[in-house]
Amino acid sequence: MNDISEIFNVDPDSWIDTLSTYQKNLIHQLYEQTNDYEVVANKWLTATIPTNVPFGTQKNPSIFFEKVLDEVEAFFTGDEKYKDSRLAILKESGVVQSYIVGGISIALAPVLGTSAPFLAPVIAIVLLTIGKIGLNAWLATRKEKREKEKPTEE
Repeated sequence: MNDISEIFNVDPDSWIDTLSTYQKNLIHQLYEQTNDYEVVANKWLTATIPTNVPFGTQKNPSIFFEKVLDEVEAFFTGDEKYKDSRLAILKESGVVQSYIVGGISIALAPVLGTSAPFLAPVIAIVLLTIGKIGLNAWLATRKEKREKEKPTEE
């Protein structure tokens, strides 16, 4: 693989299939209720121990989800802290999606202060979203959102 964007040459919905059965089932169930993957990701981040294995974070879920998106963006835009993880993915030819979800989750987990297994479903959802609109479009959307959120100088 020569370009990290090549990992999106798959059916976008197949990213969810990389998850363990209980994660996949819960994601599908939440999506059926909401029809919105961002809502699903936030619901995943607010899952309590009875509805999720004992992985998690104490952070506000919507703020935490934005931080996850920031770090995924950093991963795909060449941030130095993710260089080794990107190179590992690029070195593998025919790399399977579960390896990519796991690799990105492992790379981001310590930066975000959570565990990779807890983060994996959110990463799969973000990759599904990127796969549906394309990496460049997703990155442009993130940039546009940041520009809109900047305080204007008077």
